[in-house]
Amino acid sequence: MMKLRLLPQIFGILKLNPVNAIPTWATSSDYFFIAKTDDELSIMCPQQAIPDDIAYSADWRCFRVDGDLEFDAVGVVARVSKPLADDGMSLFLVSTHDRDYVFVAKDDLQRAITLYQSVNFVIIQS
Repeated sequence: MMKLRLLPQIFGILKLNPVNAIPTWATSSDYFFIAKTDDELSIMCPQQAIPDDIAYSADWRCFRVDGDLEFDAVGVVARVSKPLADDGMSLFLVSTHDRDYVFVAKDDLQRAITLYQSVNFVIIQS
């Protein structure tokens, strides 16, 4: 049985020019995700940390896959994305060494919880 923990933060998701340095406001909370490539600097962080003059996609909620998963566990991303994708729900997924995180629009949160519970996921609310 897969467990998903709903994080309490409301996240913003944004893209900056990759020549920019990673802004200190982006790293000011307990949870943030940053990816830098040759064509973008992507940041996901609590939206309260994002300055007013920065454009971003607002109001994202985040589920963290909980439990002890092996680094090379197969199918975790598919299991957490399939119920939402099958229902036509947009999601944003981030993977780290130990965990996977699924972002859904705040307006879709209750629908996502219902979908996950219908396929026997356990939702833990922080």
